[in-house]
Amino acid sequence: MRCVKSDCVWVGSCLNLDATKNSLWFSLRMGSHPAKTLQSEWNSQGEDSFHYEILEKFDSDLHPLRIADLLKEKKNHWIAKLGACPLY
Repeated sequence: MRCVKSDCVWVGSCLNLDATKNSLWFSLRMGSHPAKTLQSEWNSQGEDSFHYEILEKFDSDLHPLRIADLLKEKKNHWIAKLGACPLY
């Protein structure tokens, strides 16, 4: 998630990108997202200021037992690289 007005960034990871975006937007619209900094920025800047960006996708042939570790590893990588806050 990126706020284009403030250039603040939040990074998360998931298995289903579309479902996660829908859930994210719903919780932010309801004012109930657990990331307080994100919710505060959403409330002050407005929905139109936010973009959902996909930073990386994995190959579909990735071994299922490797997925959870790789998601965590990549999430931490992008948080560090972008100076972002965790989304969840």
